[in-house]
Amino acid sequence: MELTAPAHPGITYGLYPVLALITATGVALALARELNRDVVVAMLTVVTILIVFIVERRHPLRAQWQMTRAMLVERDLPFIGLGFVVEQVAQTAVTLVAARVIAPGGFGPVAALPLAGQVVLALIGFDLLWYGYHRAAHASSRLWRVHGVHHAPSQVYLLMHPVFHPLDLVVSRFAISLLVFRLTGITPAAAFVAIVVLNLQQTISHVNVDVRVGPLNYLLIGAETHRFHHSAEDTGNFSSALALWDQVFGTFVYQPTRVPARLGLARPGDYPDTRRFHHTLAWPFRAVSRSGRVATSTDAA
Repeated sequence: MELTAPAHPGITYGLYPVLALITATGVALALARELNRDVVVAMLTVVTILIVFIVERRHPLRAQWQMTRAMLVERDLPFIGLGFVVEQVAQTAVTLVAARVIAPGGFGPVAALPLAGQVVLALIGFDLLWYGYHRAAHASSRLWRVHGVHHAPSQVYLLMHPVFHPLDLVVSRFAISLLVFRLTGITPAAAFVAIVVLNLQQTISHVNVDVRVGPLNYLLIGAETHRFHHSAEDTGNFSSALALWDQVFGTFVYQPTRVPARLGLARPGDYPDTRRFHHTLAWPFRAVSRSGRVATSTDAA
């Protein structure tokens, strides 16, 4: 599909700046007034989801990518519910582990940097670790059994973003988060800002809306680039928020006038039906078939 002049320019060019402004305002207020940062993160997440959900339902980029009631109930909600529980447990575990091994408030040379410098370093570090795991998950047949859950849908829309196998969440929400947001020494304020930025970029990158940000795509991963990661025909854009590591390792894909013709798996029959929730959760632990044939990165983008 080729992109032409936008049908709704205000949405195409205005949605992301509005969300970024709301996010920046929330961050500034939280830091200036010492608000509860967990509450601010939750409120910003809810506001972003509500705005995007309304826009996506009224002005979808592709009608065939729209969420249906059956998709939400039969596939998405079970993963979203389990994912929420796993995230809360992972965040609690990060806090408990950090409390036993490091002093609160940041430490070392990183904590002495200005807030903006700490945030940039945190985002670069988080994305490097996620890039490494993410690319391995597309190359390893065993890891692909875990990560393929996220690529099984043949659509990209707001509420399929949280559809992950819980083991993926353990990697990102516990292991990588512990390393980056606690063990590097960055201050809690810097971790808060970095998490808010990650949440915004990860949300906007999955929207079924004609969002265009031009040259900013070379800095941040968003809807225009991440939909190619979900393409059944292309592969690339393994980063979470920054386009840096994809450009460094030659996996950056940005084609501003084209939308992938087909999303999901190239050979869907090689992966379990994700509506079979328990079967999909157990699949990474099952023995590989005699043929050894498991869909990997060549079968999904």
